Amino acid sequence: MDCRPLLGARLRALAPALIGPAAFFGASIVGARKVRGYRHRDEPMSALAAKGCESAPMMIGGFLTLGASTIMLARAVRGAALPRPVVAMLEVSGAAIVAAGVGRQSDRSCPVRFLGDEVTLSDDVHLFSSMVVFASWLAMPLLTAAFGRRLRPVDRRRSLALGVTAVAGWTWGSVLIRGDSERWGGVAQRVTVASALVWYPVAAIAATR
Repeated sequence: MDCRPLLGARLRALAPALIGPAAFFGASIVGARKVRGYRHRDEPMSALAAKGCESAPMMIGGFLTLGASTIMLARAVRGAALPRPVVAMLEVSGAAIVAAGVGRQSDRSCPVRFLGDEVTLSDDVHLFSSMVVFASWLAMPLLTAAFGRRLRPVDRRRSLALGVTAVAGWTWGSVLIRGDSERWGGVAQRVTVASALVWYPVAAIAATR
């Protein structure tokens, strides 16, 4: 049996699933070194792309690479074993990631309208785009676990575990926001983002078995 077509399909899916997340997290780690006093524990990753930040060019590149890679991943797994709504959500979230990178926060404090902050149109674009992204990141692993009937049980369990972890991180962050606390908010966000982006290669491999 010729396994080359299967291997090629897996590589086409796995490459963007690894490159995008690596570029995004790499930009956040290296970019943070350019911003005096930046605290990974307490500050959101979007602050690194804010206007006036020395890290902005690098972090914007991370956003754009992740967005493009997410769209490429969606196209690579279209027609494979992932549920169709998940593939569609991958494409939508990829476009929203690009929009979030282009629609930068007006300053490092990451102002939000519904918290009573003074905001610009760019802040609103970033917030709306980020909401689409995070909603997709929370839903995709859970939908894969629930409806991925063509996947192996172990792959569905992995998706479920990552989805639950992402929801836990998001819930933790939401509690901190409601309590008007900045401490540990960066960690809570990174738990959600890391869980979502680890799901990318997990989904790529599962979809192309």
